[in-house]
Amino acid sequence: MELEVTSGSDATMVIKLTLDAFTAEKLLIKKPRSLATATFCALLIEQALDMPCTLAERAEASVASNLLSSSLKDKSNKNICKDLSSRKSRKKPDYTDEFLAFWNEYQKAPTKAIGQSKHKAFDQWRDAVKHEAPERLVEAARRAVELVTQAKLQDEWCAPLPDAFRWLRDEHYAVHLEGHVPAGPRIINGYTVYE
Repeated sequence: MELEVTSGSDATMVIKLTLDAFTAEKLLIKKPRSLATATFCALLIEQALDMPCTLAERAEASVASNLLSSSLKDKSNKNICKDLSSRKSRKKPDYTDEFLAFWNEYQKAPTKAIGQSKHKAFDQWRDAVKHEAPERLVEAARRAVELVTQAKLQDEWCAPLPDAFRWLRDEHYAVHLEGHVPAGPRIINGYTVYE
């Protein structure tokens, strides 16, 4: 990045800024269509100078997009710095091996709700293992997936499995852990009967 400063008329400063291709591309992606590039750059510089927070605080929170969206929402600069500095980075939880076995089994279902949330499912998993052994939950998931798969193979309608976290939260696994074995088709007087 190169900077060239010259004096303009009527106490203004003319700044010529040369950006590398990567930075220029990022700038153009973030720039709204309604603003000229020079105007957008001037807005970013003005906002950065007016804020009482440090550059390090702003750098942690992807400054360009947050500053622009915040200014367009008419937030005060003080609140912007407070918001940027108070953001916490979201850490990936340490999933247990049992949960990962459950998750992988549950994801094998041919029909299930779209947008499965692994993080929410893990939260519900921690609650469910207080009442049920992890191995039994994995087995229940295997049975549920098998039931849906069999219905799909036989071209029968079967309700898709809900989000994994709802399946755990609403204790859908309890049905699959009961001791009964579903009866297969029987032949009565030469007719195949499905029960």
